[in-house]
Amino acid sequence: MLNKDKINEIKQAVNIVDIIGESVALTKAGRNYLGLCPFHGEKTPSFNVVEDKQFYHCFGCGKSGDVFKFIEDYRGISFVDSVQVVAEKAGFQLDIQPSFSPQEKKEHPHQVLYDIHSEATKFYHALLMTTKMGEPARAYLHQRGLTDEVMKTFQIGLAPSEPNYLFQGLSQKFSEADLLNSGLFNAADNNQVYDAFQGRIIFPLTDEYGRVVAFSGRIWQAADLANKQIAKYKNSRSTAIFNKSYELYHLDKAKATIKKSREVYLMEGFMDVIAAHRAGIDNAVASMGTALTREQVQHLSKFCKKVVLTYDGDAAGQAATVKALEELKDFQVEIVTLPDNMDPDEFIARHSEEALEQVLTKSRISDVEFLIHYLKPENPDNLQMQIEFVDQIAPIIAKTASITAQNSYIYKVADLLSDFDYGQVEQAVNTVRLQHRQERSQQVYQQSSPTSPLQELPRQSKITSLMRTENHLLYRMKEHAYILNNYRLREDFYFITPELQTLFLLLKKHGEISSYDLAQQDEAVQRAWYRVLEEKLPIEIGENELEELEERRHRELLKKESQAKTRLIREHSHIGNDDLALDELAQLIAQKRKME
Repeated sequence: MLNKDKINEIKQAVNIVDIIGESVALTKAGRNYLGLCPFHGEKTPSFNVVEDKQFYHCFGCGKSGDVFKFIEDYRGISFVDSVQVVAEKAGFQLDIQPSFSPQEKKEHPHQVLYDIHSEATKFYHALLMTTKMGEPARAYLHQRGLTDEVMKTFQIGLAPSEPNYLFQGLSQKFSEADLLNSGLFNAADNNQVYDAFQGRIIFPLTDEYGRVVAFSGRIWQAADLANKQIAKYKNSRSTAIFNKSYELYHLDKAKATIKKSREVYLMEGFMDVIAAHRAGIDNAVASMGTALTREQVQHLSKFCKKVVLTYDGDAAGQAATVKALEELKDFQVEIVTLPDNMDPDEFIARHSEEALEQVLTKSRISDVEFLIHYLKPENPDNLQMQIEFVDQIAPIIAKTASITAQNSYIYKVADLLSDFDYGQVEQAVNTVRLQHRQERSQQVYQQSSPTSPLQELPRQSKITSLMRTENHLLYRMKEHAYILNNYRLREDFYFITPELQTLFLLLKKHGEISSYDLAQQDEAVQRAWYRVLEEKLPIEIGENELEELEERRHRELLKKESQAKTRLIREHSHIGNDDLALDELAQLIAQKRKME
């Protein structure tokens, strides 16, 4: 049974830095960690994770919370579901039925689409693995080297050749409108609904959390393979839960190994990723049948900063590698080029799983070395081609941080050319180095110039003096039970700030504020709580500290009332209520004397 004590136990079993670090690249900054906020676009890190107090706060958008709140907001799931996610990471086995009211359950707005894809996955997989209809397709996959265990691991399935077999099965559970929104069906002019995938081997496409969001269907029958008019692969169309420019195949299963190894193999196709898995390499992903996109690169950047590009060895694969390098300019990149223009799937079929593992781990070259070979002139004796090649490759070599590496690349280039020696290539590289140095100097000058615009600072939430004083007081109540008890007994006491008064009532009732209690409050109350936690106060309470806080609070309250009366006097005078204005003025004067 899930209760507050169990929730607290789960929270204490994990480190919020580790959990958030799975999704956000964090850098140590003093006692805390900084990163780019995942809840709003920014270039300057303002997302602060406070390890010793186990919460986060973004100075840009104001988002705050504990580990459960992060999972809840980042994944768009309910509080109970976020507890279950964290519990799994901490190794807890939970009873799924919570002890809270069913009204608390907050379902994802597109949950029905996830449910449809989940049911379709089971349908396709069962058809492949357990029916007579699936036997030929399963035999084909066996022939391709896939065992039943691999098929189960990747939940591979089969779409029957019948026009609406899947629709008939799912229409008993889901409305036609939802089914059409799923992207798995097409409506015809005759009001009939047809399955989008027919007669294809099905690969489920999951998001990073393991939820199936789309499918890709591959032809496999001899007649289809012989027909050049039929596309080898067909993907689901874009839907509310599937953006093929963002998702990466196998990321959900690969991300743990990616984080551990700090690198990812980026491949072209699903079968390539499966081949890598068969070779014992589980940190491989593939783009969804398209060229690598900026969104996919940003997606990968949450998990590592090193990419091993393993595209097909043919001319198209090499060209795709060059385009991918442009998108991966902020990553450390190594490249594996398989022999005889093969892709990983072809290589493993011709050789062995062990051979593929050796090539992927041992036969890597740098991005610069790849570009030297890719850009080299077709005719190395043609002087014009040699000049153009040196002009292209010199800036690429000059960007390399290591001087030793630069020298090695200069030697490689000189060895390829009949009319250039080491010194001439080095001179071309040095010219680019000098240009870069001058550009950097100019940038530094412009940034230090008094006329240059100031760097945009993260937006801070406006906190009044009264709120700051009350935050201080509530923090002391939270930290010291005897202070809380003293204020519990005072019937006349309340916080002026409404959110803090709500928190005070929770403290009075429970003696603490649990993650569950906080999850029941609105966003403003939750943010107020984390502002209180941000207070940096000494452990020891100063002499007369509480009395001074009360006095300061009283003065701020009187000031607030004075400001309200001043506004009221101005309004009365403006509309001609002179008597009322004079009465308010007299009260204001008396109040200011009291403040003095």
